[in-house]
Order: sequence, then structure tokens, then C-alpha cells
Amino acid sequence: MYFLFIGYYDAEKMNQSSQEELDAVMERCNPPLEDFFEKTKVLYEWRPGEETKQARLLDGQIERQDGPDTRKPEQIGSLILFEADDLEQAVDLALLHPTTQLAEAEQYGWRMEVRPLLDVKEA
Repeated sequence: MYFLFIGYYDAEKMNQSSQEELDAVMERCNPPLEDFFEKTKVLYEWRPGEETKQARLLDGQIERQDGPDTRKPEQIGSLILFEADDLEQAVDLALLHPTTQLAEAEQYGWRMEVRPLLDVKEA
């Protein structure tokens, strides 16, 4: 089965750190990332760009906005498509990711979720 790993971070908390601090944290991500990629059948990985545009229907009118939703500091940091036998195995594999392996994860509001991907032809 295919699963989507979605990694989140708190932009406000991340922006409070210097680039040097962030670089050091990202360097500490390497060992757990290596373990994650070694044990997980990753098919593709994406990192969303910074530029965003949004639209929603509000009172019958389309409301457009440039940039992320400023009402929510949480942003998507990574999207990973991978294979696992079932949701439990997918979660076990996802827990190897730095999102749940580094102490700094809590400081920066890192969290992840795993969702099974359903074939629209079969759903």
C-alpha cells in the first residue's frame, strides 16, 4: 500500500532561531534521516516551496490570498510517498523520521501524520 507522510513545523518558532542554530539542527537530522531512508521504501519526497497562493469560497465569493494562512503558524515541511504493508507498519516506519527523533522537534513544533493513499478508481 502507498502512504503519505506529512511533516509539519511551526513557522513562528522556527523563525525565532538564527540560521546557525537551524543549520545545526538540520545537521543533527542526518543520522535519523539515513535510518529512515534505509528502512523505508520511499518512492518520492517533496519539500514545498515558500511561495503560496490560496483560495476559498466565503459568503458565495471566492477569496484569494497570497502567502500562507497567517492565522496558522503551522506549515508543511515535507511530503514523502512510501510503501508499507498496512497503516500500523507505516506509522512505525514514519516514527524513524527526525520529526519524532530529535529533542528539538518539540521546540520547533515538528509533528507528522501518515495517511493511506486510496486509488480513486477503487474508492
